[in-house]
Amino acid sequence: MDGRTFPRGTGPGHIVVSGTSRIRVEWQFAPAGPSAHTFELRYVARGVAYPDGNQDVVRWRLLPSEHRYRIAGSRGTIAAPVRAIAPRLEKNRVERATTTISEESIQILADGIDQNGWIVAEVHYPQGSLVTTVPNWRQREITATAVAPRWATTAIAVFVAGVLIVLASRRGYASPGFQTDPGTAFQPPEPLPAAMAAALAARGRTSGFQSVATLLDLADRGVLVVRELPRRLGTRQYELAQVPGKHELADHEEEALTLAFAGGGDAVTMSKARARLARGARRFARSVTHDLAELGLQDPDRTAVRDRLNAVTIGLFVAAGIGCIGASALVPHFGGWPFLVPLALALSGMVGAVIAANTTTLSDAGLLRTAQWRGFKRHLKEIAARRDDADGAAVRPRWIVYGIALGLASQWSRYLKRHPEVAPRWFIAATPDGGDGSFAAFVGSGAASTSAAGAHGGAAGGGGSGAG
Repeated sequence: MDGRTFPRGTGPGHIVVSGTSRIRVEWQFAPAGPSAHTFELRYVARGVAYPDGNQDVVRWRLLPSEHRYRIAGSRGTIAAPVRAIAPRLEKNRVERATTTISEESIQILADGIDQNGWIVAEVHYPQGSLVTTVPNWRQREITATAVAPRWATTAIAVFVAGVLIVLASRRGYASPGFQTDPGTAFQPPEPLPAAMAAALAARGRTSGFQSVATLLDLADRGVLVVRELPRRLGTRQYELAQVPGKHELADHEEEALTLAFAGGGDAVTMSKARARLARGARRFARSVTHDLAELGLQDPDRTAVRDRLNAVTIGLFVAAGIGCIGASALVPHFGGWPFLVPLALALSGMVGAVIAANTTTLSDAGLLRTAQWRGFKRHLKEIAARRDDADGAAVRPRWIVYGIALGLASQWSRYLKRHPEVAPRWFIAATPDGGDGSFAAFVGSGAASTSAAGAHGGAAGGGGSGAG
C-alpha cells in the first residue's frame, strides 16, 4: 500500500489472505479521512494461458464482477513475448473500453465503470508461443466435453427406462369404457355427506377443505354449532361446539370430530380444529376412501394400480435426489453433465405423477356420480357468479356447505356478501343480526376453507380467522 509492503497478520499494517479457489486479500490500515492510496498485489495464476486449436489463448477478468462502488478509470496490461493476434473484450456496465497493441503487450483502458461492472479480456497468440502443455483445468474441460454425448445418451436411456417402468406399473388398470358429460345439475344428485360428494367430484381425490367442510356439514345437520367470538385486534375468531345428543354419523365424520376436538367434548376454536385436521389428514382421507368403498364407489383394483404408480413415482424422485448427490461428486471431472441422469429420473417421475393423477380409483358407478356432482358444482358456481340475482332465498344452506366442499368458498363468500339473509341458523354471529357480513367473512376468511390445502390426503392449515 502506497509502496509499503504489508506482511500477513492482523491489525493495521497487515494483510489477511483467505480462500482457496476464490482468493480474498484484505488490507488492514488505520482509519483515514478523504485521501488517495495505491494498492498493489502481485501473485502467480497458473494455467491462465492454454492452447485452443491453432492458437494460444489468455483469458483474464481485469475487474471484479462484484463491487458496490463506481470506478472512474481502469488500465490493464497483458504482456507476452510475442505480439497479440486478435484481442476481444467482454464488458458489462462499462461506458467505454479500448485496446492498444504493441509488440510485446496489449493495454486495455476503460472509463465509467458502474457498480458491479466488469471487463474480461481474451487475447490470442500464435500456436506454441506461450504454452506447450494443456493446463489441468483445460484438460478436464476437454474431457467433460468429449464425454458429454455419453452422458446425454445415458440420460435418455434412463428417462425411457423410467417411463417404461411407470407404464408397466399401470398394467392391469381397467380404464372406464364410457364417456360422461357432466352437463349442469340444478339439484344435489343425492344426499351424500359433503366430503364424499367432493371426493367424487375430484375423481376420488381428497383435499384439505373437505375435512373442514365435514365440520360445517355436521353443523348443518345439528351436530355442531359455529359461534363468532369477539374480535381481537380487529380479527374475527370462531369457535366450534358440539350439540349434546346421539347422532348417526359416517366413519369419516366420526374421524373428523375425533380429530377436531381431540377426542374430547369441550368447545374448540376453528383455527385449532383446522390445525388438528391438518395433522390427521391421512387418517381422514383413509376414512373417506373407506366410506366410498362401502357404497361400492371405490374400485379396489384401480386403487391398487394407483397406489403402485404413486410408489413408483416417489421412488423415481428419491432416486433423482440420490443421483444428484452422486453427480455432485463427479463435477470436478465431468462438469455439470452427470446431472442429466438425475434430471432424467425426475422427468420420468413427473410423467408418473401425471399418469397417477389421471388414474382414478373410483368404480364405474362412482364415475357416473362424478359427472353428476361436477354438474352440480357447475350450477353452484354459476349461482355464485350472478350479479343480477336480487333474491337469495332459493339457495339452501346445505348448498353452501356443498359449495365449500367443492372448492368454491371464495366465490360463495362474495355471493353471501350480497345476500347476508342466506346465513344458516347454525352460524351464530357476534352481532345479533349479523348485518356486518359475519357469515360471508367466515366463509371467505379461510376459517371455513383452506386455500393452501394439498392434494390427496391434504388438510386444512394456518389460522382460522380473518378480518371481515
